This record gives sequence, C-alpha cells and structure tokens, in this order.
Amino acid sequence: MTTILDLPLHPLAVHAPIIFVALLVLLGAAYLLIPPLRQRIGWAAAILVLVAPATVYGSILSGQQFADFTYPDGWPDAVQQHHDNAYWLLWTLLALIPVWFLFTGLDRGRRAALLRGGDAPKPAAPEDGETATGSDDPAAGGRKVIMFVIGLIALALLGLAAWWLFQTGHTGAEMVWGGVVQN
Repeated sequence: MTTILDLPLHPLAVHAPIIFVALLVLLGAAYLLIPPLRQRIGWAAAILVLVAPATVYGSILSGQQFADFTYPDGWPDAVQQHHDNAYWLLWTLLALIPVWFLFTGLDRGRRAALLRGGDAPKPAAPEDGETATGSDDPAAGGRKVIMFVIGLIALALLGLAAWWLFQTGHTGAEMVWGGVVQN
C-alpha cells in the first residue's frame, strides 16, 4: 500500500477529485450556459476535462490498494459500492471528453464565422436588380442545432458527474464516519 508520512495515500488522494470534478462541473456549466464567458474560461474548462478523470483514476487505484490492505479476505459490500460509484464517475468523465471537445470545436467554428460575418442575417427578399447578401457560412443553421444537442449532452454528463461525485463521497464518508465498515 502506498503511503505518505505513514498515512495511506487514498484518504489524501480523494481530495483532488472532489476539487477538480466540482470545479469542472461549475466551470463547465458556466461555459455551456453563458456564451460570453467561453473565451475567458475555455482553456481552464478544457484542462479540467482532462485532469478530473486522471485524479479520479488515481484515487481509484489508491483506494484499491487501501481496500486490499485493509480487507485481505475480500471487500465488504460498502467498500465495493464505494468502488463501483467511483468507476461510474470515471466513465462519466471519460464520456465527457469527446463530447466536450466536439462542442468547443463547433463553438470555435461559430466564432470564426461571426468574425468574418458568416452568421449575418439574410435579407427578406432582394429588390429588382439587387443581389441577396447575408451569411456566407452554409453551416450556420446546422451548427446551432448540433451545438444545442451536444451542449445538452455535455450538460447532462456534467450533472451526472456531480451526482456520482456525491454518491462516491457519501459512501466513503458513511464508511469512515458512520461506522458502516468495521475493522
């Protein structure tokens, strides 16, 4: 079992996912729901999308070592439930990665089109002898629909990650403070 200053690593390591997943949920929701903030918090959210699952995975590995050391004859049901919740959190965060980067790529394309005037509204109808001007971005309408759907999926995954973070922390806290598992 890995230790730091003779303390098991797992009780120390679990604080990283609590912080990083919670920050990801908050910044991710702000990024998705408040478009003017996207350029300011985009890089921080993208880094958290990658760092949060890594911290969860590190906590799972240290937790497995801790559980194997503490219960060499097999894990109690409460420990197994805590472990399963952590894996659900990990898989939810891993599912968020491609969804997140697809959304951010579409948003980047949307912003690039706005800069070149691609999302300008089309006029109602050209007058005699005039040509129609407006959007030179043929993907503008479809991009908005796809961004809305992908954004809803990302928001749902963020909510699910918050739920699994809560469930994982709650089962762990019950074991430590509620006396569910006795040595």
